[in-house]
Amino acid sequence: MLLSGGLLGLSAQPARAQTPAATPAETPASAPTRPPAAPPVVTPAAPAAAASAPMSPGDAAAEDAELQGVTWALTIEAPDALRPVLERYLDLARYQRADRKEGITRGELMRLLSAAPAQVRQLLETEGYFGAKARTELPQDSGAPSAGTQAATAPPATAATPPATTTAAPVIQVRLWVDPGPRTTVGGLRLDVHGELATAAAAGDGPARALIEQLRRQWALPNGQPFTREGWDDAKTAVLTLLRTEGYPAASWAHSAAQVDAQAHQAKLQLDVASGPLFRFGSFSFEGLSQVRLDAVLALRNVATGEPLREQALLNYQDRLVKTGLFDTVAVTYDPDPELAQATPILVRVRERSLQQATTGVGISDLSGPRVTLEHLHQRPFDLGWQAKTKLQLGRDARSLSLDLTSHPQPGPYRNLVAGSLSETEASGLRVISERLRLGRTQDTERIERTYYVELQRAFTRDLATNLVTDDTSAASVNYQWVWRRFDHPVLPTQGWGISADGAVGHSFATEQRSGWFSRGNARLTAYWTPGENWYGQTRMELGEVFSRNSVAVPYTLLFRAGGDDSVRGYGYQSLGPTDATGSAVGGRVLATGSLELARPFSLKHPAWWGAVFADAGNAATGWNTWSAAWGYGAGVRWRSPVGALRVDLAWGQQLRRLRLHFTVGITL
Repeated sequence: MLLSGGLLGLSAQPARAQTPAATPAETPASAPTRPPAAPPVVTPAAPAAAASAPMSPGDAAAEDAELQGVTWALTIEAPDALRPVLERYLDLARYQRADRKEGITRGELMRLLSAAPAQVRQLLETEGYFGAKARTELPQDSGAPSAGTQAATAPPATAATPPATTTAAPVIQVRLWVDPGPRTTVGGLRLDVHGELATAAAAGDGPARALIEQLRRQWALPNGQPFTREGWDDAKTAVLTLLRTEGYPAASWAHSAAQVDAQAHQAKLQLDVASGPLFRFGSFSFEGLSQVRLDAVLALRNVATGEPLREQALLNYQDRLVKTGLFDTVAVTYDPDPELAQATPILVRVRERSLQQATTGVGISDLSGPRVTLEHLHQRPFDLGWQAKTKLQLGRDARSLSLDLTSHPQPGPYRNLVAGSLSETEASGLRVISERLRLGRTQDTERIERTYYVELQRAFTRDLATNLVTDDTSAASVNYQWVWRRFDHPVLPTQGWGISADGAVGHSFATEQRSGWFSRGNARLTAYWTPGENWYGQTRMELGEVFSRNSVAVPYTLLFRAGGDDSVRGYGYQSLGPTDATGSAVGGRVLATGSLELARPFSLKHPAWWGAVFADAGNAATGWNTWSAAWGYGAGVRWRSPVGALRVDLAWGQQLRRLRLHFTVGITL
């Protein structure tokens, strides 16, 4: 027996044959429709046979009065995987949920019981069961009047006869037995492509052939897969989505049909997709530009006129505009009109940020202790194509003032930068004053950030205990920084990894020690993974080294120290590393740290709150032959807030043999 079904519904009655019906054409991709979660419920006009509702007929009026106000309970005997569908969509179950306290008449209950088997079959067809059987049962000993049994009628009350005592209404126990039978699986597939894509593939176009092969390879309902209506709809949606992302936004279904053989429990799928024309990039127009020059936003464009219009390219361009920090909102859109396919106009709508912005903030960190931050941002100072950011931070242990000037985007796309900073930090028994001046360029792409610059800096250190100057060294260097990220989420990652690396070559100028050439390298790897269900892991490793003669002085800010929130927890910020004879930190020329952390939510009802355990190890030293690891381990709480993960950790520093509290927000790479 061969049964057929179209896009919006599939039906098969195992007790009777049907003639295959014509399958309507699909809705165009520009206005897709999706069937409801459950099919329309069909209620028979007349009650089914006695086998479906074993209640013999009686005096309707008497039994209506008899059952008025009687409560009832429904038990569904079905496989666990199917019971939720029946409990949610079956009329009998929905009536039970909506009317628990009020009674039900015999006529209404009979109607629900008689309609239930047919409704069960329709519902289970959406789950791939086309031979389901169902029956309802009303036990005779349920304590309620049942079919074929006449209830005694109490005589009317009179003055001499007191009214009968009212007793609690009995509960009718209704059972629904469901046998779904074998599940239907996919037993054949034909997926044909028509239109410009097929023409290009036939002419030998490599990308067109590869796309057609990808459509067939990624089809989500292969042979042997259980056939469900949800899976059928999702598989077809995925085909159109892939075509749209690869430059065919007008793609639609010319024909799709699923022929179900209820006796063989197999479904044969036949699909014809019309690709429509290949859309290509045309001209770009912009709305909302005022203080940002047109050439700046055009410099970020990553496509050329005439290239295939792929959605990922548009998303990448939109992300580039957002990352400039020049706009509050960005939207890149186009009209999928087949008449404009050869040169599709692209419209970019932006809302620029205010010309000037000022923000204040308060916080606490392992580096600075309590702090207050003041920031000012000017999008176009002196009417130049630059962005100026001034930041003042005042903390208990750290104070800084910085000015960053960044040009609006240039072709490449690059941005020029000029930066200067003055900072004072107290850590490891030292007061360190650092002065920096930087001139360079930066480039941000979808995955990689690059910065190269020349830098002049000076580090002046003073021992807090003796108030003696311990170092005063300057340096000029050429630097390169490289960051690569591949995370599943930019703020709250659970999968992926990232690498940051920097290198420098320079010459130092010391007042008390020997000046000379040096080089420096540093690399950091951060990885996130899921070792098990609802378990989340994080690994961090960092290596660094300064290459120079031991007698050559290097500014303290270019040497290495370990310890702190993103280094080795259980120890203070930059408290690990070599010291001199007086106990003052001198900075190390090598660094190695590592961390392993496991976390999981406290409760699945509150997935934003996690508990974590961790172990950190690492240190800085004058050389690898003197390096030894300092250990820290403990437990903490994570709150995955919309702006980043807030971490509170209590760590035990093994060397210090004491606990230390750490508090951070966000991720560090």
